[in-house]
Amino acid sequence: MISERLAGLVERAIDRATKDGKLGPLTGCPIPVLVERPRLPEHGDLAVGTALKLAGQAKMSPIKIAEVIADYIEKDEEAGKQNIERLAVAPPGFINFHLSTGWLESALSNIHAKGEQFGALNIGEGKRVLVEYVSANPTGDLHIGHGRGAVYGSCLSNLFAFVGFSVEQEFYVNDAGVQIAQLGECAWALYQRLQGRDVPYPEEGYPENSLLHFLEPITKEYGDKYLNCDNEEGAKKLGEITKMTIMESQRQLLSRLHVNFNTWFSETSLHTSDAVSSVLNEFEKKQKSYESEGALWLKAKELGDERDRVLRKSTGATTYLANDAAYHLDKFNRGFDHLVNIWGADHHGQVPGLKASVRALDLDADRLEIILTQIVNLSREGQMVRMSKRAGTVVTLEEVMDEVGVDATRYYLAESNPQNPINFDLELAKRTSRENPAFYIQYAHARCCAILRRATEEQVNQETGATEKPVLSQEQLEKYMADYKSDPESFRAAFEPGCEVFQHQKALVQKLDSFPDEVKEAALARLPGRLARYAYDVANDLQKFYEVSRVITDDLSVTKARLGLILATKQVLANALKIIGVSAPERM
Repeated sequence: MISERLAGLVERAIDRATKDGKLGPLTGCPIPVLVERPRLPEHGDLAVGTALKLAGQAKMSPIKIAEVIADYIEKDEEAGKQNIERLAVAPPGFINFHLSTGWLESALSNIHAKGEQFGALNIGEGKRVLVEYVSANPTGDLHIGHGRGAVYGSCLSNLFAFVGFSVEQEFYVNDAGVQIAQLGECAWALYQRLQGRDVPYPEEGYPENSLLHFLEPITKEYGDKYLNCDNEEGAKKLGEITKMTIMESQRQLLSRLHVNFNTWFSETSLHTSDAVSSVLNEFEKKQKSYESEGALWLKAKELGDERDRVLRKSTGATTYLANDAAYHLDKFNRGFDHLVNIWGADHHGQVPGLKASVRALDLDADRLEIILTQIVNLSREGQMVRMSKRAGTVVTLEEVMDEVGVDATRYYLAESNPQNPINFDLELAKRTSRENPAFYIQYAHARCCAILRRATEEQVNQETGATEKPVLSQEQLEKYMADYKSDPESFRAAFEPGCEVFQHQKALVQKLDSFPDEVKEAALARLPGRLARYAYDVANDLQKFYEVSRVITDDLSVTKARLGLILATKQVLANALKIIGVSAPERM
């Protein structure tokens, strides 16, 4: 990347200056060189402020240090006019660089050479990561809050895979406990009511209208098959059928949102396999639990929690923590190097207890990462939207997808930091204008495709109505694409050094070239949404480039070079959109 090349240039200059004794007592470059983009274009394309950080150790003024470094940079062959048009030292100690075309050409050639792998890294080194997310109860529709966790988990999984991890995605099915018993009672009552029986609907449980659309097809399929069951058996059978129906509904909806899991892990299996009782025995063996008032407690306080936690109630029922401990022991036993849980913010109180249970099992709690996602606020025309049209409760994920589409849903749920609430404007998400970032980015990709079609397909002259031959044949374009990968100089004619237009041309290439850095920062910070915002910046720089630079011209060398730039832009946009799970359309 250009920033890496420039940093290397500065580091070499500092090393040579210190060997010559020009930087006081310094014996080399003791700190990483940070390359930045100046706020004002007149200050250059890139800037380095390393001199400011070296002043204390070199016992020299920052401006003097910058002048020495600049002098040595100018003696470096790589800093020749083909790469750096000029550099200047500016108070209080910056070195500002104006780029020429050489590094820009190499950057574009590199994008073509790497293609779909441009930006991919090997941070993960093949380590196995399990990402668990959504994990909603199979007791009703997924709401928009579940959608945020789904999209974030999917994007993070895509990002992990792109930076070299071996990723598996898992949905933990909460199919045991009180909520499933309540589902069965509600489903049994609703089933009977749909069959004409006058039975009361449970006062405690799930709203009748939230389950009706699941029970209607179930009743149609099974008819009166279960009407002769007693209440206990009826609740059990209808509860199981309804649970499976809801799970399938969730699976299909998530698949439509481009969210797919390797495993749907059943909580019930932890009990049928005695995994829960086994983990309780482990706590006892390791002397990390005790009994008090008829209940079994984890010594969580001595393991970093603020208080001890109940594992088994006095009634004999195990708690969520006991089940989670068994589940996470199973995860560790499956050989994953790192575990990532994505939970809603309402589960923040469970984090210390789970971490304590992992430590109690002598497992490395640092290998368990828990990320909390905040709420989603929906609005329409400035008014908050809180209630579902169908269910009358929280807005369902399906309703949002139906209204604004899958791509817009993913984009708006992906772009924000998970620690911040999302304000999702439904009307904005439907606009076909620059105001809507999701549309604007996709339009930029489609524009690149349209330019390529214009170059290689017959066009109808709008003034004469005559059909004009393509500027290039497909064979010519394929030859050009081979040149783009092997010959950086094939891009030279794309640029117009010495004029204001060059600034927009450089800005677009620099933005494309920075994609690997954006990927790295997004992966380390667990912020895949950073790439959504990056893609918007690319679209913006493409627009500015397009306004001042004709792509298809009478000069074939210019056309060739700029088509290569358009292809590179298309590739980077596609790579970024793939990570956030948004489609890259060829026509809009």
